[in-house]
Amino acid sequence: MAKFEFDKRKLEKVVRQAAQAKGDELAAQLTSSLNALSPACVGRPVNEVKVEVQRAWRRRMENDLPEPKLTEFAEQLAGGGTVRVNAVMK
Repeated sequence: MAKFEFDKRKLEKVVRQAAQAKGDELAAQLTSSLNALSPACVGRPVNEVKVEVQRAWRRRMENDLPEPKLTEFAEQLAGGGTVRVNAVMK
């Protein structure tokens, strides 16, 4: 019978890489969805834009965008800028 050696570190590395790739893909989708709001948000009050940003975020995520990021993104979009969502793996 052949001996099977299991390398836990290699498995963890592969899992981390796969999770990061999936996170990067989701972040790109969120970035695209949020930036698509920009034309309709330019010049609007930040509080109104925050509602739209949160709505777009909730369509893809199962939670709310934390307040500091929500405000940051809304201010950027209201000012005519763009946003970028980054995947952070813990």
